[in-house]
Amino acid sequence: MSCNAKTRSGGLCQKHPLVGKVRCRLHGGLSPSGELHWNYRHGNCTKESRRKLAEGSAYIKLLGELAIYLGLIEPKR
Repeated sequence: MSCNAKTRSGGLCQKHPLVGKVRCRLHGGLSPSGELHWNYRHGNCTKESRRKLAEGSAYIKLLGELAIYLGLIEPKR
């Protein structure tokens, strides 16, 4: 895996990214991310929070379908 940032010559950077990052140290890998970043506010609109919300919604939908299948509740019409 490489950094793949676009260089000034038009090619792609071939350096390895930093551990836990996508970019090398020259192309933004040293920049703070998440709660360490100076523009971080609350985390409600992060990719992680959206993923957790989607997982929770899918789980609730699955439980509803299971309850309908077992006859615990009637399906909506």
